[in-house]
Amino acid sequence: MKKRWILRTYKVRNLCVRALSELDCEKMDTLEVVLRPYKRNRSLEQNDMFHAWCGEIAKTTGHSKGEVKEILVESVFGTHEYLNFKGEVRSRVKATSDMNTTEMAELIERTVQIGTEMGATAPEITYGY
Repeated sequence: MKKRWILRTYKVRNLCVRALSELDCEKMDTLEVVLRPYKRNRSLEQNDMFHAWCGEIAKTTGHSKGEVKEILVESVFGTHEYLNFKGEVRSRVKATSDMNTTEMAELIERTVQIGTEMGATAPEITYGY
């Protein structure tokens, strides 16, 4: 059983509370309930567009699609430093899967600008593939 509620209204909250109160805890496996602020992740359409542009820029520069993605994310959002198990400083770029729609829109806007400046052609975008 997997249920997920996004609590935007009292009606939805009440449905959630009712569902929880009707659970027979003695007749089921242990469940986990998590309550956290809702964060809308980037859309699949945004993801498709960004990756299509990465492919076109890669064709223009000779980099791999993965390298282009790393370069673009770093140029827009910088890197995050962390310590590995040996205490050495490492850095990484933000994962696009962790971006919200606003962050992804900013990344796409800069990607289109950079790609156009480099002579990449606007990609044909196939959504959901």
